[in-house]
Amino acid sequence: MGNSMTDGDSFVVYAQVGKAKANHCVELDTGFLRPKSFRLPNKVVYLGDVATHALSHLQHPETPHFSEQPAFNEQRWSFTTQSGALRMEVTSRSYWGFGLFNSGYLNRLTIDASPASFARLLFDLSASLSHRPWEFAHAAAATRFLSKMKGGITVQSNEDAWKHGLEMARAVFEEQLYAVEEQGQRVEKRVRLAQDNQHWSAQKANVAIDAAMYDLDIARGALADSNAPAFERAIARAEASFIEADPDTRSGLSNGYSDETPQGHILPIDAAEDEIAFVDLTKTNEEE
Repeated sequence: MGNSMTDGDSFVVYAQVGKAKANHCVELDTGFLRPKSFRLPNKVVYLGDVATHALSHLQHPETPHFSEQPAFNEQRWSFTTQSGALRMEVTSRSYWGFGLFNSGYLNRLTIDASPASFARLLFDLSASLSHRPWEFAHAAAATRFLSKMKGGITVQSNEDAWKHGLEMARAVFEEQLYAVEEQGQRVEKRVRLAQDNQHWSAQKANVAIDAAMYDLDIARGALADSNAPAFERAIARAEASFIEADPDTRSGLSNGYSDETPQGHILPIDAAEDEIAFVDLTKTNEEE
C-alpha cells in the first residue's frame, strides 16, 4: 500500500477530528471506556467523531482500554481495542490552537489487520463522517505536526494513503457486483433453455430474476453512495434470487415465492457523532 501508510506490520493514517462531545468517560481503576452514566470513579473523555465512528464500524470490538488516560486535557488520550483479527489503536493529539478548539485535534489510527480489513474500515469510516478525514482544518499546522512523525509523513502522503484504502475497498465491492452479474447471466441462459417441471417454473424463475435485477440496481446505487452495508444487503438478496431462479438448483420456487416486486432503499448514513452510541460490552444494560 505504499510506505506512507505502513509502520512495520501496521497501517497508519491521520484524521481530522470534526466534532467532540463529553459522551464517554474512562474508569480510573481499569482504564476501560465507559458510558457517561458510569457511576464509579472516572474521568471524562472527549472521543470525537473519528474514534466514535471507527468503533461503531468494528464487529464486536473489545471494550477499548486507555493506555494513556485523559488528564487536564480531555482530548489528549490513547486507547486500543481488538475486533477479531483486527487491532486498532487511536491516539488523539492537539496540533493547532493550544487545544482550545475541536478543529485543532487529529487522531492517529494504527491498525493491525489484513489489507482488505484495513481498507474496509477506512471506507466505512470515511463514508460515515461529515467531513473528509484527510483534509485538515489547519493545513500549515498539520504539515508541521506530521513532519515530526517518523516515516516521512506529509499531508499529501496521508491523503494518498486514505484514498488508496478507499480504492481498494471499492475494487472489492465492484468485483462482488461483477461476480453476481455474471451469475445472473448464466442463470438467465439456463432459464431460456429449461422446461417446466414439478419443481421449477419458468414464469416464477423470471419473477425471481426481475427481483435480482432490481436489487442489483439498488447495489449499484448504494456503492455510488459509499453505503457498504446497503450494498452488501442488496447483493445478498440478488444472489439468493438468482439461486432461486436457477433450474439447475431444483429449488422450491413452488413453495410460495412471492411475485411482488421487492421493496428496498439505500439507508442514509447519519454522520452526527452524538447519534452513535458506543455499547459498553461489560454493561450492556446501561444507556449512554
